[in-house]
Amino acid sequence: MARKKNRTLFWVFAILIVVLASVFAIQNSAATEINFLFVEVTGPLFFVIVIVFILGFLLGRIFHWLPKKRNPEK
Repeated sequence: MARKKNRTLFWVFAILIVVLASVFAIQNSAATEINFLFVEVTGPLFFVIVIVFILGFLLGRIFHWLPKKRNPEK
């Protein structure tokens, strides 16, 4: 019984996330121009925000994997 409840809860949250992401994409569909060094890209604002979010996530994971400096005093 608990497994069925967990599955239902999963689908409720999954549908909620899809609905919120769809609303976000619709409200932020204006074309935006991005200039970085020699690259110029034009695309929807939501796409730019999602790309920046993914890059931030990946950078966070990379820095998490890097070895930490050990303090010899401790």
